[in-house]
Parts: sequence; structure tokens; C-alpha cells
Amino acid sequence: MTRESPAKCRCKGIAQIGIVVDDVELVARNYWDILGIGPWTVLDFEAPFAYDCKYQGKSVWTRERIAVARAGNVELELAQPVDGPSVFRDWIQQHGEGLHHLNFLVEDFDRDYAALAGDGFPCIESGRFVGPGAVENRNAHFDVKPLRAIVEPVLLEAAPNMNARTVPAAGATSRAKVQCTGITQLGIVVRDVELVAKNYWDILGIGPWAVFDWEPPLVYDRTYRGGGVWTRERIAVAQAGSLQLQLLQPVDGPSIYADWLEEHGEGLHHLSFLVDDIDGVSAALANDGFPCIQSGRFAAPEGRESRFAYHDTKPLRAIIEPVYLEGEPDGEVRLVPS
Repeated sequence: MTRESPAKCRCKGIAQIGIVVDDVELVARNYWDILGIGPWTVLDFEAPFAYDCKYQGKSVWTRERIAVARAGNVELELAQPVDGPSVFRDWIQQHGEGLHHLNFLVEDFDRDYAALAGDGFPCIESGRFVGPGAVENRNAHFDVKPLRAIVEPVLLEAAPNMNARTVPAAGATSRAKVQCTGITQLGIVVRDVELVAKNYWDILGIGPWAVFDWEPPLVYDRTYRGGGVWTRERIAVAQAGSLQLQLLQPVDGPSIYADWLEEHGEGLHHLSFLVDDIDGVSAALANDGFPCIQSGRFAAPEGRESRFAYHDTKPLRAIIEPVYLEGEPDGEVRLVPS
């Protein structure tokens, strides 16, 4: 029987995935045109609506532009640094544009802030922003290296009360050949699946995790950058609300996960969504100039098979993975914690 998590800060579900970009409106338009995600609400995140901003523990004056849109039950946020110091500016300078943070809602901001800080995870940026009727919202970014992610607890009393614009304009129709109805999974590349799974359980209460040896005969018909390969990984999956988190550890053979570790180190890697016609979706993406960089099949219950394909979609500042799912992997599984 799985024991109770010792986490002092409990994440009941990932509400938002943050992506740092150089140009919010450009990338928002790309999501609309490529995946049909949007329209996007664009906000100038600055005083007087956003205030009491702190960066690395010091009060600062800073300006950012953000855009938000629903992708099923998860919100995507595009964050663009405009002026002043910020964790978004740091990220672009150190890593370039890309997946940046996980956001979850809390009921007692001070308690969860103290829990994370007390466990030794520094708050690298925080602030407050106004909702309707002068209601105050609060947020903070923490660099939680054991999770291989930046996490952002948010106290959201009401939607931001700021001047907003829509991208694209109201009434527009997406031309996307691929229509993503919702992001269902976020992939995180790690060096040790079981260690990081245990960290999520101990720090945020996410888990237990189902761990699989991702190799033949469970996983087969693998391709990597256009050629057939033999490869092995270890993966772990757990639900964080409506979003599934997946940890991926390369073990043997070529893979985009091993490439990521070599080029970027551990961290947020890809966004997944479910499709009914993976051949059609993958072909549409490839025809639009977004090549399939890895694909495969895995055994599902009752002799069925599920399929996946990763595409390098640079205009979205993320790797995306359409998945045709006939069922969860039909292989030997172990739980972490047991």
C-alpha cells in the first residue's frame, strides 16, 4: 500500500504551462495557425496592475507581456520580457526560447511559499496583480532543481483586471490543418526517473508514479530522425490534475531524449495531445515543414497498439507529440513510491 506523501506543499493539479518567448503575439499566432489553439488574451503585465515585484529577493521595476489560451483543461502562457530584470529574461539569455515553468493554484499562498522556501528552494521572482474589484492575486516562481523544473504557485482570486487584446482578432477562424483539442501530457527529460519521481512525491505530493522499461517488446517500430533504430528508455507517468506528467530517461541507443540531455540538460521537453488519425496528423505537420524526429508504437491491452510521433515545431517554441492512444502501456509496471 502506498504511503502518504510527506509534502508540505500539495499540488492538486498543474493549471498552466509557461513558455518563454521573444515575441508573444508572433508565437500566439503560430499556435493558432498550426494547432488551432487560441484565441489568445494578451496582457501588458506591468504597474499599476502588476506590483510588489521582487527578483532574486530584491524589489524591482519590471515589465512583461504575456498571452494565455486554453488547450483543453490546461492553460498555456507565453511570457515575453520587455523591460527590467526577470526570470524570463534570464531564461532566454541562458537557454533561448522554450518551455519554462509549471503553474499550480493554491489556497494558502503564505503557507505554501514558506513550505517551499523552508525546504531550501529559493524564490527567484514574485509579485501581485489586480483582479476585478481590487482583488489581489499573488504568484511566485521557485527554482526546484530536484523536480528539474521551475514551479509557480499562484493564488488566483479573480482573472487579471488589465487592458487586454485578443490574438487573432475576434471572429477569426484558424486555418490549422491539425486541431489540438487539448494538451494532455508534459514530458520532462531526466537522468534518473525513479529519483525524480520520488522528488515530485516528496515535494509536491504528485504520484504515485507508474514506471516502465520503455523497450521491446513493449515498445517497437521505433524511428529516429527518419531511420529505424533499436533503443531503450525508462519512463514514469503520474497525473497532476488533468495533465499527465511523464519523466523520460534515455538508457541505450539514439533518441531525442539523449540529444536533449546533451544539448540542454534535464528539464521540460515536449507537449503531447491525443489524435484519432496519427498518420494524417503527422503527415500534415511534416508537409508544413515540421519533420517527425522520433516515432514508435507500444502495446496496449487486448492486443491493441498505441502510436506516437514527435515533431520539431520551432515556431511554437516546443516539441509536440501527437499520440494515438488505444490504452495505457500493456507492460510490466512498478510504482514509485511502492
